[in-house]
Amino acid sequence: MQLALTSSRIVDDMDDPRSFKRWLFVITGIALATRFLVLTAFWPTWFWWSGDIQDDWNKLAINSVMYGTFGYTPNESTVRRGPIFALVEIPLFLIFGEVYAAWSMFLLLLDVFTSLLLVLTGRKLWGNRVGILAGLFHAVHLPVVFYTAQIEQFSAVLPLVVLWFYLISAWDRGPSGHPHPVSLGLLSGLLILSKTVYLPVVLGSAVALGWFKRREQNTLSIVKQLTAMVVVAGLVVAPWTYRNYVVTGGSFIPVQSLFWPIVWQKFVMADLDSREGRQRPPGRTLETILARQSELIQRFGDSHTLSPTQNLSGPQRELYYDRAYRAQVLEWLRVSPRKYLANVLSNLWGFWVAAENLQKTLLMAAMQMPFLGASLVGLWLTIRHGRLDRVRFALVLVGILWAEHSLVLGWGRFSLDTVPALAIVLGVGIDAWLKHRSIRCRRGRSPTP
Repeated sequence: MQLALTSSRIVDDMDDPRSFKRWLFVITGIALATRFLVLTAFWPTWFWWSGDIQDDWNKLAINSVMYGTFGYTPNESTVRRGPIFALVEIPLFLIFGEVYAAWSMFLLLLDVFTSLLLVLTGRKLWGNRVGILAGLFHAVHLPVVFYTAQIEQFSAVLPLVVLWFYLISAWDRGPSGHPHPVSLGLLSGLLILSKTVYLPVVLGSAVALGWFKRREQNTLSIVKQLTAMVVVAGLVVAPWTYRNYVVTGGSFIPVQSLFWPIVWQKFVMADLDSREGRQRPPGRTLETILARQSELIQRFGDSHTLSPTQNLSGPQRELYYDRAYRAQVLEWLRVSPRKYLANVLSNLWGFWVAAENLQKTLLMAAMQMPFLGASLVGLWLTIRHGRLDRVRFALVLVGILWAEHSLVLGWGRFSLDTVPALAIVLGVGIDAWLKHRSIRCRRGRSPTP
């Protein structure tokens, strides 16, 4: 009974504007403590002690500084990645060199900032309690903390996701005379430059916003505003697209060329699962992918007059390899379309929990499921209490990212881009339930007329 009363006082205190600064300090402390504990608990085991970073992002930053080339190899460009995370890493390299422990700590501090950004934007749009609950959700989200400490790309994307989500939700909920096409376009462009998967998010969200607003204002006006947003996003992305056009010798690549290699990897991993099971040792997945890549490229080169080693620049060689991946994937699709369907079905759950083997998948699931369960409870509460319209762009964001990765490759760490949206869903749902309960309590205490 005493615990219930204490909990009730805590949630009521969240809604008191006078306590907001205190809650900011509380969330900051919790976020810092959680990140410190995770960093130190796994201190001897972090992958970056070997000097390697996931997807070789460190090489992109180092080569950009040392050789003026955005690529994995000195003086050889790449079109495999967008530039945003490398731009975040460049100052880290300039300040700390290749002391990756310092890089990890900086990104963890950046993630603390993301928690506070969630609190501030959530409070401004949905109220004190929603912002505080969302910030707490992110502050203790163990998968986010764990993968941020590994120096992963998403950690630099999340602040942009929070701001983008806030602006599009504010436009959706606010008066028709207060749109945010320019600022939203700028953020949309930066998101697309971070990851190509945000291109469908931006375009899909523009269509959704136009649909939601169709009865609130003149159709032509909303079309003009949304067009302005998309144009601004395009202008932000255009210089990088032109850079890709130049370094490839005339190929149109908006941000990065990574689609066919990723689809191909999913087929290879599914084949490895069927042959060896998921209880394989760490590193076996990467070993198999690299071996199969070598075999494919050698076979593809032998069947074409142009060898991939003859006078091809880095980007041109990458596109040459892309044709090999595409040819192999299309062949597999013709032979067994059911296999691709099976890949899609496994990606649906894999997007949330999958990792390279069973042990890591179970660990990811153990970390993820409490937070996913809490988000589902929040979603159910928003539906039950008629607040679904407040989180519809959270669902748009989650739905598009989930669908994209399900068609290509579902991997647990890819789902972490959705955490800010899930945090707001939880906050709005619990806040709606608490307000409904408060109204019922007041009615119960009212004297009968």
